[in-house]
Amino acid sequence: MSIFNPDTYCGIYCGACSIAMYGKTGHADRFATCLGSVPREELICGGCKSDNVYAGCSICSLRDCAREKNVEHCIDCTDYPCARYSKWQSTAKLLPHTHESASSLETIRRDGIDRWLDAQKKRWLCPDCGMSFSWYASVCNKCGHTLEYKAYTLSRWKKLLCRFILPMVYRKGIAKQKSLTRR
Repeated sequence: MSIFNPDTYCGIYCGACSIAMYGKTGHADRFATCLGSVPREELICGGCKSDNVYAGCSICSLRDCAREKNVEHCIDCTDYPCARYSKWQSTAKLLPHTHESASSLETIRRDGIDRWLDAQKKRWLCPDCGMSFSWYASVCNKCGHTLEYKAYTLSRWKKLLCRFILPMVYRKGIAKQKSLTRR
């Protein structure tokens, strides 16, 4: 696997990705538990900008578009904000970790990617022990410090919905990968 890259095209910080962290550590947060029976080895991911991306993320239309247009971030595209980005934002409302993507892109444009990545890395570190934690982690896996005030939450209905949607998106990604290898 390649080195993990926490940067994304859309403005989400992959360094706190529940799926990638579960794949690396085996610790499932409230979001990763929604994946149900997806094998852990299928959750190994190098990040959105890598060639070794989680199957569910491989079907992201923003990722495909940015790669086609050869832009580092959606905000670098002359069409931003486009209908595709707006549609993604409206469907992504289900997931709290997507809510800051547009403001993150503005920060990246204003301050640069390195400053944004540094700030995000610090944001997603346990204040007690310095261990990184995922978007929906309620406690630090290393020291047990509560992270409720720093992490995102999923309401009961969103968690129930995620239990159906995440495995479905994973299966779509696997089907896409299989169709690409047959060509």
